[in-house]
Amino acid sequence: MKNFLFIVLLFAIFFIGFSQEYLPFEGKMVYQVQLSDSVDSKPHQSKFVTIYTNDTLVRVESESNQLGSQVMIKHLTLNKYYILLELNNQKFAIQHLVENDTIASKYSFENKRKKKKILGKKAKKTIVSFANSLNSPKTAMYYYPEYSPKYLDALKGISGLPVDYYLFTEEGVYHYKLIEFKAEKVNRDIFGIPKDYKKVSFDVFLNAVMDNNPQK
Repeated sequence: MKNFLFIVLLFAIFFIGFSQEYLPFEGKMVYQVQLSDSVDSKPHQSKFVTIYTNDTLVRVESESNQLGSQVMIKHLTLNKYYILLELNNQKFAIQHLVENDTIASKYSFENKRKKKKILGKKAKKTIVSFANSLNSPKTAMYYYPEYSPKYLDALKGISGLPVDYYLFTEEGVYHYKLIEFKAEKVNRDIFGIPKDYKKVSFDVFLNAVMDNNPQK
């Protein structure tokens, strides 16, 4: 009986140790995003990404060179999201469903003991390897281990919220760095779709783009 109770106790300790949940977060995050030709070169473009969340809904405000200002509104439990943008004086809310990810992560992580404070919070260090890009070097990344990565969907497999990291694209290297992290009550209305936006599928939106840019 004593042996049985001992095994149960060990199992309980093991389960508790590996089933800790992330802290919920409601508030605002702002990332500075700098584009450069390589990790070591000087940035030639700087923008910002602003994220609002009530831990169930997420609103991401960003800007791209191709489509200008855009907003993503994502429902974390229903696994669907909308992209809000304007094209030729028309306002679209493009609906997407989050598909089940069956592809293995293209990232691997080598955790380090080193930590540093970012915005007054301790961030852990990990070394990121980009498996699908032979020309991409390993890069250091910092993350908050107590907060979920679900607000970003930036680096699949990371066990926390990335706060200082790199992404490699055809345009160059994007360096994301958290410059504001503020817990506050968020007005739920900002997660709604404005009435003057037309809800469409991605195919309908693509056809609208094609119609406005006919091949010569």
